[in-house]
Amino acid sequence: MTGGRGLRNCGNKCFLNATIQCLGAIHEVNQAHLLTNKSTTTQDKLMTCIRELQKKGTAYTPSPLIQQIPHLICYRKGDPADAHELLIALINDISEPILQIFQGQMASTVQCTHCNKTTTTTVNTQDISLHINADSSTSLVEKLLNFFQPETLEGENAYWCDTCHKSYQATKTLSCTHIPTILIIHLRKLILGEKIQTHMPFDTVLDMKPYLAPGQASPQTMELIGIISHQGTKEQGHYVTITKRGNDWIPHNDAIISQATLHNYIKHRPTS
Repeated sequence: MTGGRGLRNCGNKCFLNATIQCLGAIHEVNQAHLLTNKSTTTQDKLMTCIRELQKKGTAYTPSPLIQQIPHLICYRKGDPADAHELLIALINDISEPILQIFQGQMASTVQCTHCNKTTTTTVNTQDISLHINADSSTSLVEKLLNFFQPETLEGENAYWCDTCHKSYQATKTLSCTHIPTILIIHLRKLILGEKIQTHMPFDTVLDMKPYLAPGQASPQTMELIGIISHQGTKEQGHYVTITKRGNDWIPHNDAIISQATLHNYIKHRPTS
């Protein structure tokens, strides 16, 4: 028995349903809402959906949330919907306590090869976005290591050094200065209008130590709690999600909720 119920698809809204169902599996989101003094209307409607998912019975229709966030649903009939865009938009339209759950920080350090001076800037981030190549079979860990590898800035992309007052070749390195409670990793599989069908191997545990900036606090280990995935092609696709509940993995397909092992779910999906 899986418990709970699904969400009705109110017309090409599978990307919204999958996003709600994934957020509903995050314990910290539910706890932060209870501690929030000043909630937003978007947050209230979202949490109503999440609470309805936990009840028994027929599928719930998320109309109140849909009516509240037309400005966040950047979707027109015939255009490809994007669950990742909606997820980030939702996070930014709710209260600070919940926002902080997803708020990370990344540092960009650039070293001029002429004077060796280093400049570091930090920015708040809500995800790590990785490009997936059509001919690549690298794992998630390998892709993350490549993402944080030093990058050479040269040619038209050369670095303007304020000390040298001239553009020179430089080395740019990214690192995490703060790991959020919930880390969102976005796999970008839509390139030049074509969807990349390549599967990326991954584990359910991710060690963040290799990606931390020097001198940061003890490394964190992240455990997978949910996947939002797009099946099919760009023109004819469908969003589903799978979330962890205790020791079980629960696939959500709009109104349909079932039970599966993560391995079998990934193995039998049309795409990854």
